[in-house]
Amino acid sequence: MSTLASRGPATVPPSAAPNGLVDSLGARRIMVVLLCAYSLVGPLIETLVTDRSAYIEGKTATAPAAAAIAEVGSMLVPAVAASAALLFLLFSQVSGPGLLVVVLPGLLLAANEFLHGRPPSLGLLLTAAGGVLLVTVRVKPPDLVVLGYVGTAVAAGSIVAMYVDPSSVLISGGVGLFEKSITGAPLLAGIFSHSNILGMFLAFTLPFVFLMRAWPLRWLSFGVIVWALILTSSRTALVGAAVMVAVLLLSRLLSRVAFVVVSGAGAVVALIAVILLPFRETDPQAFTYRGAIWIHSRQALGDNGVFGLGAHWYADNYLALRDTLSSAASHGHNLVLTTLILGGAFVLAGWLVVIFLAFRGAASDPVRSTSVVGVAFVLGLLAIGATETPYALVGWGPLSASVLVPLFVLATRPWIERDELAAQAPPTTRAEARRRQRNR
Repeated sequence: MSTLASRGPATVPPSAAPNGLVDSLGARRIMVVLLCAYSLVGPLIETLVTDRSAYIEGKTATAPAAAAIAEVGSMLVPAVAASAALLFLLFSQVSGPGLLVVVLPGLLLAANEFLHGRPPSLGLLLTAAGGVLLVTVRVKPPDLVVLGYVGTAVAAGSIVAMYVDPSSVLISGGVGLFEKSITGAPLLAGIFSHSNILGMFLAFTLPFVFLMRAWPLRWLSFGVIVWALILTSSRTALVGAAVMVAVLLLSRLLSRVAFVVVSGAGAVVALIAVILLPFRETDPQAFTYRGAIWIHSRQALGDNGVFGLGAHWYADNYLALRDTLSSAASHGHNLVLTTLILGGAFVLAGWLVVIFLAFRGAASDPVRSTSVVGVAFVLGLLAIGATETPYALVGWGPLSASVLVPLFVLATRPWIERDELAAQAPPTTRAEARRRQRNR
């Protein structure tokens, strides 16, 4: 695994010559950085202005500055995404199928709100807007190395802060919740509101450190992230990270074809587990009391599985859910169940299409390094999705950049690379291809 980055070409197939603002390595990676910043700036402000020792998840009010950033972003990001798509269309080809893939789940969720008698908010389109920005700038799998650097920075900063100012990064200021600790130490939450969120963020960024070219930096980053991950004591995140590492190791033992077959079978098994687990569990105390959340959510869903209960159902009923269950009842603690509650079967189908295309895009990637890392990410996402909701369906949450950016990039890779190869062809060849397409 230490030579994972060398198991294939060092770069993706050559892209078309820069045209206007697109096809720029700097622009692509800046876009990933900006989406990461959008995910992290709110939690960072909360950390700086909130007394962690007095913070109670679900009860302590959101810092006004963080709330203002979220509100402005929910209006600004969709507007920027729409403007960017229109602008780029004037100067370069933008992948139509890629755009459809990334906007489909968000549009379905927004349209579903009409069925519940509510006009959709712009926040429902934030996932689609983020995807549009990725597609228009043509972000590619090698650019996801940025997530490895961001994950390393967050992990290192959290560890340093634990020694310098522990009360600011430990959950409950380090004075509670020791029963969950697997190390006996207070739970590390970093800049996030809960140690589980930090754990998942680190797990999702972990595989992308293996896109770093220098092996000392790869292994240093890997060690820092794993160290911080253990300090979170997030069992769900640790399981997801273990699955990702197992996939990376498996790629060293199997041929390319065998690896794709075995990982594909593993993805099917993981998906079945994600679907069945919350609907088969009957013990309220199972999976750290997630059983109670699943049972309550199933009962609330009833026969509304087709269209769900509405995108804001958890938020609208949060106080009742908190009193009945716990402060962790702001989602269904399972990717499938949460999606069914918020948007029903149609929205779930949209997200499953994205996940399937992401796995296919990773498995078919001709570059060995990005292929293996992408497959590891998707299987880890499914493992984590069994007992957590790994990304926000409404808004752009703290985990959105670490999950949705790679998910969308992997899902749209084949179309983006196909368009670039077509753009490289001589003008006469492109004209002939268009003529054949019209005559079909």
